[in-house]
Amino acid sequence: MARNLRKFINPRFTKTVDLSLLRRLFERQLTTQHGIDLTLFDGEAAEVRKALHDFFSGPDDAQPQGLIADLHRIAEFGNENGMRLLLERASKFGVEIEHPHDATGHPIRLDPKHVALLIFLNHQEVFDAASDLLALEARSSLTEFAGAEEGIDPNLDEWAKGLFRQGAGVMFVRELQGDYCRVGWYEDDDETNIVATYGAQITTTPVIDGGEERVISFQSAGHAVLAYAPLTGRLKVGGIAKSLRAELADIFAVAMLDQPEFFAGADSRRLYTLAAVERAGFGFAFDHAFDPGIVRVQIVEVQADRISIDHLTGEERGQWSLIARDSRGNALARLAEMTRGLVFGSESFRLGHMILRVHFDVGRKQPARVTVKIKPPDTAAFKRLMFEARIIELLKRNGFCRDRNPAPAAVAAE
Repeated sequence: MARNLRKFINPRFTKTVDLSLLRRLFERQLTTQHGIDLTLFDGEAAEVRKALHDFFSGPDDAQPQGLIADLHRIAEFGNENGMRLLLERASKFGVEIEHPHDATGHPIRLDPKHVALLIFLNHQEVFDAASDLLALEARSSLTEFAGAEEGIDPNLDEWAKGLFRQGAGVMFVRELQGDYCRVGWYEDDDETNIVATYGAQITTTPVIDGGEERVISFQSAGHAVLAYAPLTGRLKVGGIAKSLRAELADIFAVAMLDQPEFFAGADSRRLYTLAAVERAGFGFAFDHAFDPGIVRVQIVEVQADRISIDHLTGEERGQWSLIARDSRGNALARLAEMTRGLVFGSESFRLGHMILRVHFDVGRKQPARVTVKIKPPDTAAFKRLMFEARIIELLKRNGFCRDRNPAPAAVAAE
């Protein structure tokens, strides 16, 4: 757990923060905890602010654990993007943020950390919803599942939501030793997004307290995220151990779709392929002419796996791997230089993964860059913010996405 409060508390903040808000934050802690003395708020404002600055500048181990946890939750929103998320959620909830006033009665101009503190204390439901969306934005490594059919809408009534919450909670208790489970639901265009906040495993660490060594334990919060698109039948799951993602996908299928094993088909995880690159060889280049906003696509890393096939069992075995990196954006050419005579084929070499850097024109001098890692059969890892749909389209048009196999029922109908 990050604990250095000096990264969060700076002189500008301590000189302008509404002292009544900060006192309420302190009051959330047990007054018997080491370092808490609420009388520091009883003096003149200038004295209180100096005392706060000294308090936060002290040794990290002198800070109460609950206060550290609260401040770091607030600090996550201490930037322009964080404030945007908070204000958007406040608008969705119909909450009007009241600006505090200084001693002369003038409104205090709020910086992002101040806004986060105010909403954290006064509008917890808004803060939790924004925290969920921040967790969704932060996830880059997601496991994807292709459902048995397309066009199946989720049931979003309270009974279905309760069933999902119950199933996820049971899994968290069994696997993660935490009985806390809070679930948030968010509609985003054609996707249903879910954030399940759980208590992760207990962490125990030694600290120095008053010149003596002692051991403390704390339970951090984890965020399991799911995003389901009925149009494509795709479900993305992240934020928990990969070994649990298929189970959470099935919990979603049972509760929200009333279709057990909807994401358990033989091809549900066979979503991405690098076969198009293997066929073209080292001369492969991305075609992005369909999207004028894509400036260029660089291949910055590739992994070639030497494989063999057991002719008795048909089992494929990996023998060794080579990774080629090229900051110039042509790792395939670099791999060719490293391995004279390398040929991709069923019983020689295959591509294990490829990392791309996609440059988008955003009207500024420098384009926005998104790094994408493709690792067959089921991983396309990148920060899924504003360019997700365009990146997926780029992958589709260049042969990186496997064609969906129709469900047996659909085949029979044809």
